[in-house]
Amino acid sequence: MNRVKFEERLESLGLTDRRRDEVARLLGRWMVGAGLCLLFGCAGAPKELAPRTPPPRSIPPVAMPQTPPPAGRGRVVLFTTDGPMRVQARADLDFVAPGDQPPDTRMGDLCTTPCVADLPPGKYKLYLTSAEGDYSHGDVDVLDVKAGTNYYLRAPGKFESPRWIHVLPSLVVITGVTLALVGAGLTVSEDSGARAAGIGMMGGGVAITIAGGIYLYDESRGSTQEGATTSWWEPPSGH
Repeated sequence: MNRVKFEERLESLGLTDRRRDEVARLLGRWMVGAGLCLLFGCAGAPKELAPRTPPPRSIPPVAMPQTPPPAGRGRVVLFTTDGPMRVQARADLDFVAPGDQPPDTRMGDLCTTPCVADLPPGKYKLYLTSAEGDYSHGDVDVLDVKAGTNYYLRAPGKFESPRWIHVLPSLVVITGVTLALVGAGLTVSEDSGARAAGIGMMGGGVAITIAGGIYLYDESRGSTQEGATTSWWEPPSGH
């Protein structure tokens, strides 16, 4: 519907100048409320980014112990690509048959990467947190330890918290709201040309506000990114 037809539709409703003024005020309040809602309450579900690229398969720069691992243990070399990370290990992933008692949970601090640890063979759940207190880096992964030397290189997962201040999309929303408010004010003018221009400005302002709101919503979302692991195993010497 173009501006002229929309104006004729309003006039066909028999709205008085006072009634048109009330409609303009209501539209203005709606636009202000919508604008404030978009500016301050539009954080949504985080975006899921593509998983990280696995680290290259190369021996990491970790000081290796001069002595071999104790009998019945596998040596684990741990390295993370984004700086030091504290590693906790939990060894409670054994299969439990129906009716059997689950094994005791064995969990504790392992080391801070890059590091070397000697562990009994088996499966472990690793919990990695940034050693520098950066909560945007954190991860959970599974490690299968075998007798010999186990290399574990991890590009940790990331989480970016939602941000609330975005200058460009906020300016778009403010521009749309302002344009719609000015247009709403012109719609109560006694001059038909001014009313037509006001209707056009109001419609354009609503469209800009909606587009800016979508832009602002997308920019205000946080993001998550899964980590990636490169691991390999070398059998004990003599095998």
